[in-house]
Amino acid sequence: RNQSPDSCTMATAPTVSEADVILPPPTALNPIPELSAALRLDNQEQLIELLKNNPTPAAPFGGADFRQLLIFGSSSLRTLLLRQVLNDPHRRQSKEKQTKKNWDNVNTFQYPKSLQSSIVGTRLLEQTTLSSSPSFSVATGLDGAAEVSFKDQENDEFQHVDVLTYFVRPWDIGQTQAVARKIHSWKKKVHHRIVFLPQPTALVSQVLQDLGLAAAPNVSITSLQLDLFPIETDVYSLEYELAVKDDLVEKTPSTMITTCARALLKLQDITGKIPRIQSIGTMSEKVLDRFLNQSVDEYLSSPERDQDEEASTPLPNSHIAMMFIDRKIDMVTPMLTPLTYEGLLDEVVGIDTGFLQVDVNTINPEDDLEEEEQKKSTNPFEPSSKKAEVVSLGVHAGDSLYAEVRDQHVEKFGSFLQNQALALRESHANFTNKGNKKDLQEIHQFVKQIPVFTQNLRSLTNHIHLAELIKAESEQVSFREQWQTERSMIEGEVCNDIMEEWICSRYPPWKVLRMLCLQSLCTGGLKSNRYDAFRSLIVQSYGYDFLMLLHELEKSGLIRRKENFFIDSNSSSFASLRKSLILINAEVDTVEPDDVSYVSSGYAPLTVRLVQSAVQGWSKKKDIVEQLPGRLLDIQQCHPPLDMNSTLKTQNPPVTTDSLGSYAKAAARTTENTSTTTKPVMFVVFLGGVTFMEIAALRFLSKRPSFPFNIIVITTKIINGRTLLQSLG
Repeated sequence: RNQSPDSCTMATAPTVSEADVILPPPTALNPIPELSAALRLDNQEQLIELLKNNPTPAAPFGGADFRQLLIFGSSSLRTLLLRQVLNDPHRRQSKEKQTKKNWDNVNTFQYPKSLQSSIVGTRLLEQTTLSSSPSFSVATGLDGAAEVSFKDQENDEFQHVDVLTYFVRPWDIGQTQAVARKIHSWKKKVHHRIVFLPQPTALVSQVLQDLGLAAAPNVSITSLQLDLFPIETDVYSLEYELAVKDDLVEKTPSTMITTCARALLKLQDITGKIPRIQSIGTMSEKVLDRFLNQSVDEYLSSPERDQDEEASTPLPNSHIAMMFIDRKIDMVTPMLTPLTYEGLLDEVVGIDTGFLQVDVNTINPEDDLEEEEQKKSTNPFEPSSKKAEVVSLGVHAGDSLYAEVRDQHVEKFGSFLQNQALALRESHANFTNKGNKKDLQEIHQFVKQIPVFTQNLRSLTNHIHLAELIKAESEQVSFREQWQTERSMIEGEVCNDIMEEWICSRYPPWKVLRMLCLQSLCTGGLKSNRYDAFRSLIVQSYGYDFLMLLHELEKSGLIRRKENFFIDSNSSSFASLRKSLILINAEVDTVEPDDVSYVSSGYAPLTVRLVQSAVQGWSKKKDIVEQLPGRLLDIQQCHPPLDMNSTLKTQNPPVTTDSLGSYAKAAARTTENTSTTTKPVMFVVFLGGVTFMEIAALRFLSKRPSFPFNIIVITTKIINGRTLLQSLG
């Protein structure tokens, strides 16, 4: 049967069982292999079990054959569930050795055999449609979604759909309301299944009740406890994009606090108890408090606990520590332009849960030209213009070349890719040289390496073309001018004139807003009359839509007003931290770096410097701690567990006198008698998001022999300046 252009193509995806998982040895970038394997397996099993279950009341559990259409609240959620959860992109890499490409059409997904007969396609929920006949949408371009008529109900593809399964996020009330409109306007008799990830909030439950869905006979409401996703073996995300807005704008962060605490408990179930925990910032303290309280609740509800257990005692040192960092401690770093390959890919193209969406001509122009020439020669009467195909390309450690190049500086990765191309060419030329006689064993070895060679060549071709795209962007005068302006701002200069010039010349609005926030953050605010002038220019240049966003930026503290007659005591806070933490290192070597500041040609992310300070110890850095929002907490978990207040009372003197570096050395001594030689592990938890610039800097630390920990990043979301500002709107 011919499929419509927007329909979802199915392919076979292998189902992984626990017995199939072979764990690799620990490395700096995969220090706890069982963690990512366990989370992937658990997430996949939950999703498959739900999709196999027929929710109609008459059907038996796990039931009879049925056909379902999957509808997602956002493109990002669809990518997450179908490309990261239902399939392990790292395992799929080996399957691509037999294929001619290593990307998929943006609407093509792989399903396990047990689901292929039931899933007829996917759609995206269009929340902005307010007409009486709501429509579904499918992603057809890089900048949004194209509407598909509600007449989809009449298509052959949907004639016999039994179930519409909606995947929505509970913190986005708009998604729930859009689902209600779809259900009320769907004419055919089908069953509607609403799936919340991770679970509906009290507000969502009330909305469902008010909209008449909670008791509807053809509607079932369920949830999936998927709250921690392994994006990489050293990066785990909750995919909670509204954390900063909930905290700084809405002032209602309870959903994020609960979700994060529960996810960390799940992590601790896999790794074992984490004895040493530090936190910086008010949000970090709230999450730590909820985490400890839930640990106590979990222990008290356990039937295996010892009723006669004596008083709590601190847990002994182990190979794991944890550090919470509140995003609002460092809002400067997300506003800056990263200069690593992965960071620039995210800036120029956009990385979503480990995948890029690009025009196929961008990563494979030669093949496309050949196909175009063939098309012209076989059918000269057909128009030569060809509709661009948007494809999804995985960018993750499953691609060994990408894993090696992703954290390199823009001044290095171009020559690195050229050297890789030369090495591949020489390897092929050495074997095919007719002057060199080959015995059977050499020929056999070469034939075995052909799939690997082909895969490496495809990956190299993709990244060379992507690097050319980045190079074209980074060599523009506007790019260099923006970087120089950013550097001037973080060094304390006021750059009002150039910002005014950008606004009047209609520079991209999100870049203008980032620079406006950066100026405010670095100088303690903007003069009130100057900010009013900027706001008027922004409305005139970009429209009234940005007026509300500017209001939200003020509420969040990203933009602060300074009255001319008012002396602001916080105006020099960043300047003081810049000096005391040595955030500027203009002499750093970006090709062979010796400091984390290479990630932006001389600026070290403040959060990463705080991690280094925690390892060195806080005893001589009290002036730094006093300038950070919130207080520094350093606790030792106990057994039986205690809540926050009880833990702080029992720890006297506080653990803060002992640095995390000393803790790591003590933990290393306890494992001297074992065969392992790996360093202890530190979980760095970013509440509010982490940037690729910070991830690259933390990986740099992990790889250094002098740094005592291997670092695993846990975050609410991977962000950049644009996505952070968009989440506030």
